[in-house]
Amino acid sequence: MTSKLARFLVAALLLGLAKLASASITAIDLSTVSGVPGTGGHSTIVGPCYCDQDATFSPVILLQPGSYDFGEVRDYWVRSGYTPDGGPDQANLYLLFSPLVTYGNYPDDFAPPPTSAFPSNALCSQDDVACNAKFIGAFMDTDLVFTILPGQDAIQIGLVGSYRYTPPVPEPLPLPTLVLGLAVMGGIAARRGRR
Repeated sequence: MTSKLARFLVAALLLGLAKLASASITAIDLSTVSGVPGTGGHSTIVGPCYCDQDATFSPVILLQPGSYDFGEVRDYWVRSGYTPDGGPDQANLYLLFSPLVTYGNYPDDFAPPPTSAFPSNALCSQDDVACNAKFIGAFMDTDLVFTILPGQDAIQIGLVGSYRYTPPVPEPLPLPTLVLGLAVMGGIAARRGRR
């Protein structure tokens, strides 16, 4: 085995060990996770401006302190009437909801789901084609990576409005990947040594 290859293998080993030590983000799929019975489910977020939006809350999930990847949510702008009559004199109101997250200790820090939200919003005159077009199909992607701090033991996540949820993709386990990589490199070195 050449010294260059040996140095490469040592570097790969050290890198793999470093990844093994730092692999502390746990992937959790909100669509299949179980939690505290009776918590979570469908709800309605009311406001602003006379709009009701469906919301889906995860159950309260009991966890140890650490970092967790719950996937990604794509939130779409929602068009809502500015007032109940929605007449021609009213502007079009566009709302963008963000995930609602509660951390803390269960049950003390987990009140019922909120009844109002304060999303980003924008107004467009009904006849302003360019302004309205900016919000049709527009979206914002949010990575649902959160950290439970020491002294906390639970989290609950709510997804509001028009959204698309994508579960997390678990990272390959670093130790088997490291062993496989070293085995492949060793096989290559052995073949070169026979030549």
